[in-house]
Amino acid sequence: MKDKIAIFSCGDESYVEQMCSALSIACKYNENFVPYILSDVENPDKLKLIESLGITLLQLNLSEEFQIHNDSWPSHMVWYFIGPEALLQQGHDYSCYIDADVYCNSKLELDWLKDIEMAARSDRDNEYNSGVVFFNNKKMEEKKLFETALGVYRKFSTEEYLNWHGGKVHDQQVLTALGEGNPFNEFWGGDNSFNILDLDVTWNYPFQHMKGKNEEYVNKDYSELKDEIKFVHFLLSRPWLPFEKWGGTHGLFKTSDFPNGWVVKTNEGEPKRETRIKFVQDWRTEVEELQDKYKCKLFDEFDDLDLIL
Repeated sequence: MKDKIAIFSCGDESYVEQMCSALSIACKYNENFVPYILSDVENPDKLKLIESLGITLLQLNLSEEFQIHNDSWPSHMVWYFIGPEALLQQGHDYSCYIDADVYCNSKLELDWLKDIEMAARSDRDNEYNSGVVFFNNKKMEEKKLFETALGVYRKFSTEEYLNWHGGKVHDQQVLTALGEGNPFNEFWGGDNSFNILDLDVTWNYPFQHMKGKNEEYVNKDYSELKDEIKFVHFLLSRPWLPFEKWGGTHGLFKTSDFPNGWVVKTNEGEPKRETRIKFVQDWRTEVEELQDKYKCKLFDEFDDLDLIL
């Protein structure tokens, strides 16, 4: 596709360096990407960094819209639903949202965007992961994506939802509810569902088993995957942190594969730990090249992962 496609990320000030890295690396491989950050960043040093990397900041604050019933995550996690409308106003018919912990390592063929409303990878049947999401901006404006997503969020920000689901609302549940054929959509009960193309796992690679979704990839070595994967999603690896700090506890299983113990999403574990580590090394090399090219400081010196391998 020759059209200029907006690629964007959302986050608070603590994630500026990560967002800048993810967007800049993706643009290195895809000249038709135009990078944006949608945020309420005000720190002068952070603003200077964003500008120095050629990234456009769209200043907005949706905290009040998305403040209800959830103190577990910053409200920025849901702001990407305004992206298609905001970026259409910037002259882009198509956009791609990526999380700050996503690594695009290849040139993408995107002609198929002309035929979609939205596209994302599902973790299981019709339950979508929001690490990488593509939008047809015109169709999203016509179908009122932001207004609809906000309505879903508010419906899910209730005691009724908490009792039904057992946890507080997260952006991926809102995204999932927008598509048909899943319990979140049924709970919402709305009549403005969206057609979400289910991308294969190469568009949002999580390293782990997902009930048949990526079996042909998950057991491959890094050398085989390297040229097949389009976006790597590090999830809780946090490649900018030292190895011993990777992980977290939300929705994860305890594993002996990593020192912090909480990185894998299924109790089957991670069959190719070294694959994740080598992709992290690639990401870090890209970041170091960015720092040299733009004479900027994104992260402190990285630990030596060769010692772990």
